[in-house]
Amino acid sequence: MNTREEITDGEQLTIELRATEIIGIHKGSLARKVLFEDADGAEVPLVIFESNDCATFDWDEGRWYRLEGAEGNYYENWDELQLVPSWDFEIVPLDGPPAAASDPTNLTSTAETSDTAPNSTESTEADESDFQPASDVRQTGQTTADGGAALAQQSLAPGNYLLHFPLGNLSQLDVHKYELDVPGGLDPSDDDLDNGVLGFTARAAARFRYQSEAPVTTNGPLRVYAVDKLHENLSINGYTVRPVHQGIATLEPQSFDDQEPLRELVKQDVKASLRGKYVINAINSIVEFAPQLKATSGDFTAAREYKCRIWVDSDGTVICGVNVGFRLASTFSAAEYVHRGYEIEGVSVEHDTDVYDNSGTGTVTELADTGYTERVPEMGSSIAEYHDQSGYVEEDLIKSVAAGEPVMAHIDYGSFSGLQALDYCRIVPTLDQLKIVDPDFHERFQRSARLTPDERYSIATSFVKSLGMTPALGLEPATQPSNTCYDELTVNTRSNNLRFGSGQTASYGARGLENHGVHQSPESFDLLTVYPEQYKEGSREFVRRLLSKLNDYDANATRLNQETYSLGSEFAYTQVAEQATEYDGVVAVVPDQDWLKTQPDIDDPYPEFKRQWGQEKLPSQMIQVSNLDEESYLGNIASGLVAKCGGIPWRIHEVPGQTDVFIGLDVTYDPATGQHLGASANVVLADGTILASQSVSLQSGETFEIDDIVDIIKNLLSVYLREEDDTPRHVIIHRDGQYYLDVDELAERLDQAAELIPKFDLVEIRKSGNPRIANYTGDTFEVANKGTGFVAQHADHAYLATTGDPERVPGTPRPIRLVKRHGSTDLETLAKQAYWLSEAHVGSISRSTRLPITTYYADRCAEHARKGYLLSGELIRGVPYV
Repeated sequence: MNTREEITDGEQLTIELRATEIIGIHKGSLARKVLFEDADGAEVPLVIFESNDCATFDWDEGRWYRLEGAEGNYYENWDELQLVPSWDFEIVPLDGPPAAASDPTNLTSTAETSDTAPNSTESTEADESDFQPASDVRQTGQTTADGGAALAQQSLAPGNYLLHFPLGNLSQLDVHKYELDVPGGLDPSDDDLDNGVLGFTARAAARFRYQSEAPVTTNGPLRVYAVDKLHENLSINGYTVRPVHQGIATLEPQSFDDQEPLRELVKQDVKASLRGKYVINAINSIVEFAPQLKATSGDFTAAREYKCRIWVDSDGTVICGVNVGFRLASTFSAAEYVHRGYEIEGVSVEHDTDVYDNSGTGTVTELADTGYTERVPEMGSSIAEYHDQSGYVEEDLIKSVAAGEPVMAHIDYGSFSGLQALDYCRIVPTLDQLKIVDPDFHERFQRSARLTPDERYSIATSFVKSLGMTPALGLEPATQPSNTCYDELTVNTRSNNLRFGSGQTASYGARGLENHGVHQSPESFDLLTVYPEQYKEGSREFVRRLLSKLNDYDANATRLNQETYSLGSEFAYTQVAEQATEYDGVVAVVPDQDWLKTQPDIDDPYPEFKRQWGQEKLPSQMIQVSNLDEESYLGNIASGLVAKCGGIPWRIHEVPGQTDVFIGLDVTYDPATGQHLGASANVVLADGTILASQSVSLQSGETFEIDDIVDIIKNLLSVYLREEDDTPRHVIIHRDGQYYLDVDELAERLDQAAELIPKFDLVEIRKSGNPRIANYTGDTFEVANKGTGFVAQHADHAYLATTGDPERVPGTPRPIRLVKRHGSTDLETLAKQAYWLSEAHVGSISRSTRLPITTYYADRCAEHARKGYLLSGELIRGVPYV
């Protein structure tokens, strides 16, 4: 009798199954999904389309059926091997289970124990007699992170919590170890081998995973770990792949080499547990079937999306962090987007899998002149013929699109580029596009997306409950958040730790500036203000109020001139810009973007002014016409202008630790090519004072190496040497995101610069994928105090909420994650340093910023350099990019 193991992609079979759940989908051409169990208890999904004769069949849950002519189909979007009805599909209801299913001998399995040495991580023999399958392990009542029964619902004590949930414990896991034998070997020149041998291995692991219905992950080139035994050969791209058993490996979380395989196996098991309940794009994109929000226009929907992050602690505790958000989708084609008059170049699109049977996402590079039915020389056929021959599009739809006005475009899919009909694509909407196409839904979506902590925790808890016990590893989540494996830290954010004029201190920028003035005014503060002739009256009043605010801050301009300019050609703006070179700074009033879109004959002065003054190293401050009357902006503008022109609005009074200098580093990395395209960096004194910045961009074809990073760091530290007449004793380097460069090699190179850097730490500042932090009062979750954090007990990372109470913030603040990659400074000190560096942003005097100025300013510097607002390779004094 056939079971799930006999299901093969693209092949028909007859199989007897018991219906367990009927799920109505009614999305596009999909009608419903029926979940079955085979004779071995394995889940088998059947996907039914509206066009199938069985679309209205009345299934009985719990009844056995014989499905004749069912066809195997691997569907990437749901990451599952499923059944679909073939052209001669038949359903035969059965009065009871088939004989094989009712025979208890078919359901027995032998539980075996491992005699692997206690300190050994793997066995060297290929004998499987000592292996205990995960399916047996989970039936033994294995305790979880809190001792099993402790995971039951209990009252939650008041306090601060991370939004993550323990799933159980994997202090060790026995897995099958395989080498993949490919008779004849892989052809290295084969274009179908995406990402080389490792890519081929990953694809084979995925196929084995569907075949065995249990987690399988890679362990190097042509090597895999499998939770359950692999039985059959595969055929991939014409290659035969034969799994050769190499024995049993015991994965242990305290082993650095085992942590990533363990995490990957858990991720797969979590996804398997959720399959059929959600659309699973990836572990960080699990989407509800039904949209939560629908635009009145019918053009857009937003479905609840869950982003999970799996962590296996070195003590074996398995943790699932859950972030709750929305996944925007458009309901109309990308071709319709073009027909409505919107620019499509640079817009991300995805294949509409309701009409196009192959998922894909890419960016439109340009519209194509080639017609849908026109022959493409390099293909030898038309795109329409290709769609017909590949079976991606139904014949009737191909004819319908060809008879209309199909829109063709060149699309960059990342690893390749191709010609495609936008009629089969939808745009992947961004908030900017949403605001343009449907401003009403944009406003509604923005309101709904700002979940309060209580809403966020409630939704996340419901999602975790839907996980249940994972099928292969037997992990079962706690139903309320836990801080297990972490110690809480608190920064005293209300202390007067910012230093202003006359050495006086205050707790935040606005209070200190109003009461004590700036710490240091620019030595020369000659200002020029320029504004459009038609906005002269409002601009002059704004300048008067700005000068008054500077006076309040004890930072009076040493000279002031005002000039008007005419809105029109960018060439005229160049002449205006040239008049400012004798000043220390410029304040320019520019029209709003929305107004400029209605004036086709007027060029935007903003980029031209920024480029011209940036090339002259002249700081500039722009303000839009609509903000001239905004009193709340004056303080930020005044403080930022002081800093841009060489002054210091405030300093940090005391920074934890013994650090002399911080360096912020932002490296532009292209994951598609694996190359580093450029870098920006700044050097910051321990009190938050920026000494200098530098941005370097590479020309086409160049690659960025570790030596380039070291050179930038040495250049910036040379500035410190000249300014302070000494070398720093201890430097901490903050990287915006991950150190994609080899950290050990970078540390070795920095060791060679010991005359400039005798002691250093390498720290990553991660912005995304972090669990939220909230305070539980005993009744509800509320925004936690800023400065609340958690330090991992057994790992080198910490989470820190740099924003929050007592400031009123919408939604739930997003923490940052600090990952220590090298150095001796403890994580609590690193976290507290990062907090106070986030308070040093001189462009925000009343509200805390999320990122420390090290990485935030490096990112701003890089952005200005990309736009041509700064000179590449030049050392930059002050902060013209704020």
